[in-house]
Amino acid sequence: MTKPNILLLTIDTLRADTLGYAGYKKPITPNIDKLASQGIRFTQAITPGSWTQAAFPGIITSTYACMYGGCLGRLSPERPSPVKIMGDEGGYETAAFSTSPLLSRTYGYDRKFQRFNDLNPGEKSPKIRGIKGGQALLRRPIVHQIAKLFGQNWRPPKLYATAAELNDAAMPWLASIGEPFMAWLHYMDVHWPYHLEDELTKPKDIADAWADLSHLHEVNWHGAPVTPEQKARYIRLYEEAIAYTDAQIGRLMDFLDETGLADNTVIVLVSDHGEEFLERRHWGHVELNLYDEILKVPMLMRIPGVPGNQVIGQQVSTMDIMPTLLELAGCHIPEKVLGKSLVPLWDGDPADYGVEVAIGERWRDTSHMIAVRTEEYKYIWDDAKPDEPLLFDLRRDPEERNNIAAENPEVVEALHQHVDAQLERMRRTAPAEMSKEPVLDEEIVERLRGLGYVE
Repeated sequence: MTKPNILLLTIDTLRADTLGYAGYKKPITPNIDKLASQGIRFTQAITPGSWTQAAFPGIITSTYACMYGGCLGRLSPERPSPVKIMGDEGGYETAAFSTSPLLSRTYGYDRKFQRFNDLNPGEKSPKIRGIKGGQALLRRPIVHQIAKLFGQNWRPPKLYATAAELNDAAMPWLASIGEPFMAWLHYMDVHWPYHLEDELTKPKDIADAWADLSHLHEVNWHGAPVTPEQKARYIRLYEEAIAYTDAQIGRLMDFLDETGLADNTVIVLVSDHGEEFLERRHWGHVELNLYDEILKVPMLMRIPGVPGNQVIGQQVSTMDIMPTLLELAGCHIPEKVLGKSLVPLWDGDPADYGVEVAIGERWRDTSHMIAVRTEEYKYIWDDAKPDEPLLFDLRRDPEERNNIAAENPEVVEALHQHVDAQLERMRRTAPAEMSKEPVLDEEIVERLRGLGYVE
């Protein structure tokens, strides 16, 4: 039997409720919707981490962020490598194309990929930004009108390569490499600051973009308010970024059709986490949020030979992606992998999946929050307030507003056992010495600051 090619598409910060097939009010994802109609969509897919560094150990290694010394440093060599198994055991050519500084060689995400591409936009801020009062000047349209007279565009620098640039890098490799292949493409365009920088040409638009950057920095780090007008603007920018990414997903799907690769390629499309739009009085994906606007993510799979337009409502985890791909590739699933193959949900007995809870966490070396989610309940434990857990009835209270922990001690006790098991996993896999965060060059620090990860 011919082994299928594998294409893993990850879209940073894409909310589950912004897709057309999920009922979003604007038709901004026709290509992703088409892909969903051709494959399997999971309506209750849960991420194991509330931000990129906490989510991707689960996606790429099927282990939790808090394990093996945590997720802040380089990806631990002690974590399992499904990618290596596909290469060594399955005979796959493996490659990754990453646009995020947090998913780069610097952080060890090149590990076991035969080819790894760090796509760095390589742009710097205009020099005026570094002078006293320069940032205020950049928020004035007249400054950009003058700059334009001298042939200058002082727009904010790109913090990540665009979806078009990512496709341009990946498609030649896909067309030239022997089969079977396993490729991972990570799209960043939906992540704050949302702006499509290449389209910033008008002085007012450029000035507004600089104002957005300044304001969201104050929101993220100092709790500045967001007015209804600002909220509407940011959501519009977010929608435009989604529509742009969707168009590039469509371009990639057309390429697969034209080259004949589509017939034998498994496609997985998933987001690492969602985005908060003031549901908890915050913007973005601040790490304190373990509610469903962050933990519930879109996840689709199109598999050759498997009928399309399937909807699986059973709760699953993005931890399950790699074990599923290993099974589809005909490879063994190592013991260290904690997710489970999803294949029984469409090809076999769904009871064989047998996973009733999904865990999402906010992990730092100084604090730990754990969410235990079933299809009925969400339980959130915070090590800073261990005696004040949160419990929500997701069927009666899907917005997670009413804490019912005090009235349901038996449910709290049952779900807290999974917290204890998670803490035991962390202790059992802890290294003798905590790994240090990597030394970052100035360019990466500036990109992380622009993305909201560094103050």
